[in-house]
Amino acid sequence: MIALLFFLAGGQVHALPSKKGKNTSNKEDATVVVEEFRKHVETVPYFSDTALTAVRNQIDEHIKCLKNWNDREAYIEEHQLKEYISTYRDSLQYYKGIATVLIDNFLKQHKVGPDEEQECLNSMKGILDDKLGARETSLNLLDRELNTVTEKSSSDWKTVGWIAGGILLVGVLVAAFRKKGNRPAPPAPVRTAPTGQPGADGGIIVRRKTATILKKQSLEDVIGNPNYLQIDVADFSYESAVRRIYIKNTCIVDIYNMYAGDISNPDNAKEYGCMVLGRWVFDNESQEYYVSLEQIVLPGDDAVFAEYELNFGGKIKLRVLEQLRKLRRETNFQYDLTCWVHSHPGLGVFFSNSDVSVQTQLKHPTHPNFLTAIVVDVLTPTQELGIFTFRRDQNINSKNDLKRLYSLKEWYEWAVKSMGENMPDANEEFQHSDFFDTLSEAKSYYDVCKCVLLNREIIVDMCMSMSAQSSGFVGYVHGRSYQKDQKVEHLAELLSNNESVSKLDLVGCFVTDTHFSIPTIRKAVENNLEKMNFVLFYSPVTGVLTTIPVIDGKLATDENYYGEKQLEDLKIWTRKK
Repeated sequence: MIALLFFLAGGQVHALPSKKGKNTSNKEDATVVVEEFRKHVETVPYFSDTALTAVRNQIDEHIKCLKNWNDREAYIEEHQLKEYISTYRDSLQYYKGIATVLIDNFLKQHKVGPDEEQECLNSMKGILDDKLGARETSLNLLDRELNTVTEKSSSDWKTVGWIAGGILLVGVLVAAFRKKGNRPAPPAPVRTAPTGQPGADGGIIVRRKTATILKKQSLEDVIGNPNYLQIDVADFSYESAVRRIYIKNTCIVDIYNMYAGDISNPDNAKEYGCMVLGRWVFDNESQEYYVSLEQIVLPGDDAVFAEYELNFGGKIKLRVLEQLRKLRRETNFQYDLTCWVHSHPGLGVFFSNSDVSVQTQLKHPTHPNFLTAIVVDVLTPTQELGIFTFRRDQNINSKNDLKRLYSLKEWYEWAVKSMGENMPDANEEFQHSDFFDTLSEAKSYYDVCKCVLLNREIIVDMCMSMSAQSSGFVGYVHGRSYQKDQKVEHLAELLSNNESVSKLDLVGCFVTDTHFSIPTIRKAVENNLEKMNFVLFYSPVTGVLTTIPVIDGKLATDENYYGEKQLEDLKIWTRKK
């Protein structure tokens, strides 16, 4: 039986083991250690002074606009400030929780005497408390301004309401005297689409208290889409609450790459897993679910993986929540946790009692039956794979309920092939209005890199990939290049972990880091520059996406040729599309 440990439900960050029996020789001065810690903290993006200043300026600008904007409610909705505050608070709580872990990890690298250790701890805690306090102060100022706006609006409407109510009351009394004995017909009930039910427009919507926008619960763009592997559950299960599963090709590639190390080195294979985000639709007539699997979420650095142990740790909960908020905001679809994946290296495909426990913890509170689970034995020749779902009675299918197993290897081969075959033909005409030009505001341009055009899909993929990638090389950008009026235009259509994709050329790459630095970018891209036409670089501190042309295998160093765009502008453009 696999010892599968899971702490997602609680989301705790567990303290590291105490440093007992450490060598007490060559002790370091406490003051020096604290100063080194202060410098070290500046390398952590969330705690750096640069990040704090950027956030403070951003919040100050929002507050200024709220005070002077004519339609403040429209401003709040357009910039999704309520959701911004909610996400900010979650991240603040998370970093408060790991502050002790950060300090403990740093102290492990230094030796201080027992008498000075507490002094170090107090000083380091004070440094982090000051930075967290600064963030919380800025957040509270924005929150207070929003509440002030809300209270003022509420007060204004109450005044109008009292006046309107008085007029209405007089009208009712007059009508009552004129039509004595006639009871007025009750007002027609207002019908609203319940969660998971079709709305007036035929789509399915969910109303969330924490969001200002209705999120569509729809799979219209998935059904029949060649980029999704369609699986009818009846093909592998005798009885299930799920009717059909759609798995995005990039999601399959990410799952396969997650196990690539174990596949190439089977002697050291360990259990490993991830969460998968997607969407679901409930068919009220058949009482069945249709589910998509689109984006994986990897565990944090507090996860523990061994030969017969899988401990996802507590950080993955916050990662899932953060990515869900981003996906919902950027796509206006209601994403949820739709699947979780783990391996049984060399043990076969089955669903243990521990797996059942995890499945029960992860299920949706009001629609528990759409959650699926995938178990892979990466040590079999085809990487055998089984899918487990809830039955309608809320029990979970066992291995005996499976008609067949699938092959992760075959899924991967299909995914890589589809990523090339489903792209437009290289000679196909395109409209510039369907692409976002990231070099449109550059002061100058090279003839071999006149513009870099991004389609909607790659912008969404970039945003999704950044949720799981903190810094460094993120992926290869594939697309096509056109020559127009002796100048070359590059179309970016696909972000992939694979250097080669059929029917598309390697045109660039995507890199993210805290601060813009040509040496850092050059190091991240390494020896691939000569194959590329541009590099897309994103800094989460400034929120800016910078497009850097590559000329003769070298990054352009003249900033006049750079294109800089706020990622938020790309998101807004994407939503309009």
